Amino acid sequence: MISLHFLAALTSMFGIFGKGATRSDEGKDYKIQYRPGDVLIVGLVAVHNSENEDCSNVLEEGIQAVETMNMIIDQINADTDILPGIQLGSIIIDTCYSDAEAARRVILDILPLFSDCGARYPNLQTGKLSPTLVAGVVGAGSSSVSIQVAKILNAVSVPQISYWASSPELSNKRLYKYFFRVVPPDDKQVEAIIALAQQRGWSYISIVYDDDSYGLNGLHELQVQAEDEGICIGTFQPVPRSASDQDFRNIVESLLTEKSKVVVMFTSSMSASRLMKASAKYMDKATDLLWVGSDAWTNEIPLSNYHFDDRPMHDAVGFQPAAQELKAFRPYFLNLTLEESLNTFRNPWFSEYLEHVNFCTVGDDGPGRKCDPDEKLDPNSFEKRPTLEHVGNAMLAIIHALREFHVSECNGIPGLCPAMSMHNGTNHLATKLIPILKRINFTNANGKHVYFDSNQNGLASFYVFRYDADKEVTTGTLRQRWEIVGDFDNKAIRVTTAPNSKLNTTESVCSKPCGYGEATIPQAKICCWHCERCAYDEFVSENGTMCTRCTPGEKPNSEKTGCDLITITEISYGSEYGIACAWLSCLGLLLTSIVTVIYIVHRKTIMVKSSGNELSFFILFGITVSFLNFLAMTASPTLASCVTARIMLGVGPACIYAGLLTKTVRVVIIFRSRSALSIQMKLYLQPSCQIVVTSVLVFVQVIVAALWLTLSPVAITMHYPTHEVVYRGCAHLVDLQVLMAITYPLLLITVCTVLATFNRKIPTEFNETKYIGFSMYSTCVIWLAFLSIFITNTEDLSQRVLTTSICVSLSATTVLICYFGPKCFKIIFRPSLNNMNSVLSPKNSSYNQSATASTSPTQTAM
Repeated sequence: MISLHFLAALTSMFGIFGKGATRSDEGKDYKIQYRPGDVLIVGLVAVHNSENEDCSNVLEEGIQAVETMNMIIDQINADTDILPGIQLGSIIIDTCYSDAEAARRVILDILPLFSDCGARYPNLQTGKLSPTLVAGVVGAGSSSVSIQVAKILNAVSVPQISYWASSPELSNKRLYKYFFRVVPPDDKQVEAIIALAQQRGWSYISIVYDDDSYGLNGLHELQVQAEDEGICIGTFQPVPRSASDQDFRNIVESLLTEKSKVVVMFTSSMSASRLMKASAKYMDKATDLLWVGSDAWTNEIPLSNYHFDDRPMHDAVGFQPAAQELKAFRPYFLNLTLEESLNTFRNPWFSEYLEHVNFCTVGDDGPGRKCDPDEKLDPNSFEKRPTLEHVGNAMLAIIHALREFHVSECNGIPGLCPAMSMHNGTNHLATKLIPILKRINFTNANGKHVYFDSNQNGLASFYVFRYDADKEVTTGTLRQRWEIVGDFDNKAIRVTTAPNSKLNTTESVCSKPCGYGEATIPQAKICCWHCERCAYDEFVSENGTMCTRCTPGEKPNSEKTGCDLITITEISYGSEYGIACAWLSCLGLLLTSIVTVIYIVHRKTIMVKSSGNELSFFILFGITVSFLNFLAMTASPTLASCVTARIMLGVGPACIYAGLLTKTVRVVIIFRSRSALSIQMKLYLQPSCQIVVTSVLVFVQVIVAALWLTLSPVAITMHYPTHEVVYRGCAHLVDLQVLMAITYPLLLITVCTVLATFNRKIPTEFNETKYIGFSMYSTCVIWLAFLSIFITNTEDLSQRVLTTSICVSLSATTVLICYFGPKCFKIIFRPSLNNMNSVLSPKNSSYNQSATASTSPTQTAM
């Protein structure tokens, strides 16, 4: 039993709890519903709200909650099977939606029921004060009030069952050991909100919350779960406890400056109403916001006594614990009369509510129409509230626990047996019901199972509501514009709305997803980023947050999410380039063979002998080597083919142009000499000497090739001309080092061209230098074209190799056609010109002396 000393200390402790807690009752008409009975159930209901701290505005939901409790008690008292011989009574106090006022009333009006000083309420039959048997407390509706009351009742071990309080804080059984509720906590509601956000792709949201335990706990849960699911919160907007209209306008202005278009509101219905009223002043912009409501105001606003333009609320969505209308409540509530309320202990606030709804006055002093004694509510003004099912469930939970206790303790004896009556004036009965409540399980009138989980919370099942501002309402209030569009349970949400609904069209993100081949560069908030386009040879890596270059030999895949190996290309005999080189070379070899055969067959003729048999065959050897370069150049790269290619690339042209240069010098000496040739000069003109000189010139190229092989050893390497090409080939045959092989032949070409140009007019029909000149001019054009193509072509390395090979082959072809062609033509088709007179007939008499003084070409060739 609780002593008076403890109650006095407790009353003193909570007498300074919160604003207005020290307010005196003197001069204040404070009403309490007291219905006598064998066992009392205490009810905590917000009959009025605490706006302006005067507790003067009557709330319809509070009146209906009171009458739901009364209806349940009437039904139980009329049923002799549930609590036989026992009449239930009630004590209901008005919490005024104030945690401070509720704590004060509980201390002053409820705690004495559990003390040894007896109850403060008279027994209607005896008119005397008598000890009271109390089963427990039902309420309160709000979380902030329930938290303060739970702290008090926890000290006296009295069970408390809330019907609407959803703060997660109340799930802490270490602090609130005896608190129960028939609704799920806000963390489950937040799960539903997060599930909706994920389903709709909202990754960036704003939060408005009341600066009380309900709002702060809702904010905390939303922050935790949003962070876990990768959803960011753009702005946090608290509603001060005594917020002004300007405070609400400031909140709306802040919301409109954010990228987030979805606003989650953990506020009371009054705060939500005032925020909607403020948003109506910014109609053009506020209609872009999508409001997501918690259970405190979903399906509760617009309030009947607080009107505003509801267009900004259009398509707002909200969550409430799943509940159905109590079918018996409508006829019960509409049959209540003013006379019944005034002449009984039932609902002392009903007359005030009736005055407000029916626009009449109770008593003789008020203005306007007087209320009739049998005045009832207008059925058109009745608003059904499915949430009243939770009030009924909370009442029935205590009643079923009381019934189980009565059955076990009284052995079926009707009425209060000694095992129950002995607890009058104490908290013992209420305390003994606690373990029974933990395991209670029953089915209500709507067929819904009611039980408590391990944290003494109700079943986590929610309805999803949508507000349709365009819906026509003929009777009642605008609350009828709320409609159920989905539900949430077991972490699954199901919502069905029109395609053009804001629920489907609203996009609430800080940054839109990056496009193809773009990396997401994070910013301060994980939901905010900027997009960086990756380069052509980069892929998106590091979970999409970085552009990374592919390693050589790889390229980004088609999705730009990684790298694929590039197919290695190389030139070969079977490739297009290899076939082209082979055809050209084979054709050249065929022509070379023909020319060689002609020269061999006609080697005794003046045409062949005058041009020098040995040098001609030496040049034909160089042409053959040049045509054969394709065997090494277009072969699949091996060390042997690379070495051969380097050598043949320079040696073949060197043989050609060293021979042509020697021929040119020979002709110049013979025909440009103004006097008889010296012995040394005649020695030089001997075929053997000319072969030696030509060989020496070619040997220089051999030395160059040896130095090149020494300084840049042969290797087979991978070349990466572009990010999409990998070429496997011989090192340095595809870069500018290839000039090492052709620089010396180019020098020979240059010298030979100059000499042939200056000595192109030989004073006889012996046109050796003219043919050499034509060959050199054509060769220069070919090599200039080659150099420009080779240098500018940096991507197709196979083409570079082809260009080099074809250039060498074309050079050989040019010499074959321009130099040997005319001679072969005369030998085969103009044999009459293949004689001494035709070859050496003078063109200009001024040169006769020189011609006769010199040794003839045929003489030097023999």
